[in-house]
Amino acid sequence: MSGGALTTFLPGFDPDVFSPRTCRCMPTDGMDAETWKKLLFEYRPTILASCWGTPRIPGEFIDAPEFSLHYLCHLAGTVRYVAPRRLLERDVLISNWGNTISHTIAEHAVLLTLAALRCTPEWRKIFTLPEKEQNAAVRALPTRRLCGKRVGLHGFGAIARELVPLLKAFHAEVLTHSDGVPVEELRRCGVRPCATMEELFASSDVLIECKALTERTRNLVTGRVLSLLPRDAVFVNIGRGAVVDEDALARLAAEKRIRVALDVFAQEPLPVTSELLATEGIVLSPHIAGPTLDSLPDCGQLALQNIRRYLDGKEIEAAVTPAVYDRAT
Repeated sequence: MSGGALTTFLPGFDPDVFSPRTCRCMPTDGMDAETWKKLLFEYRPTILASCWGTPRIPGEFIDAPEFSLHYLCHLAGTVRYVAPRRLLERDVLISNWGNTISHTIAEHAVLLTLAALRCTPEWRKIFTLPEKEQNAAVRALPTRRLCGKRVGLHGFGAIARELVPLLKAFHAEVLTHSDGVPVEELRRCGVRPCATMEELFASSDVLIECKALTERTRNLVTGRVLSLLPRDAVFVNIGRGAVVDEDALARLAAEKRIRVALDVFAQEPLPVTSELLATEGIVLSPHIAGPTLDSLPDCGQLALQNIRRYLDGKEIEAAVTPAVYDRAT
């Protein structure tokens, strides 16, 4: 992994922690693919801890007779850029940070919701007005509260589950629609099930998009679905940008039909020519919902614990199964 990732995720890491087993740190800053491949063949690791900056594991190594890897412990989230799916087919165990950062993403979803309700894109403009005009401009802002609102969660995975108690603190009624999650479980979690996605959107004052991106969910939230939201509803996306019709989002926001707050986009980084950037009133954050800088050592500790569990013959946590791998983007 990169030297920066090592010090951020594992501050003060001591390679002797797994003694008497040999542990080598291989900073990959600026490393080309050929050098990386030579290192893998030279060291022939049985356990590889990877992170941001780790080059992709080459197919020549995976298919070689001397292939030695048994466990890939990825400190970050998506492993697709490091691990070809062929590793799973060769029965290599893979783990990532799992649900360690779900709470930070849930916090950011609440932040975006409040930012849209309180009209934060307009705040800076008010400070530029003549002093005698500022009070009138403040009073003219169509601010709204979160307390008591109906908040829909589209998808009910780990992030949505973290959101429930945060939203309940605002006395919100939480609704959800999520294929595959039993209605009884949803009710036990204190949320109101909706039979269809359309019912969820039509019933929500705030809709927080939590769906992962798969071929089935790509472009799932069309302009027709978005138009079901009540007038002046808030649409927040902390899932994946390509789940939603972004052109329809920009159009509805420009028409003041709905409020929009986004942390994820179909194309990242967001192009400077994007209509989302050009449309006034949309709240945008540059895919920073999670993790926060101070949560990264928690991810590092999970990785160290997982390596210890593997060495002790125990089941690892946050395992990346083929289904998890295929959902990742």
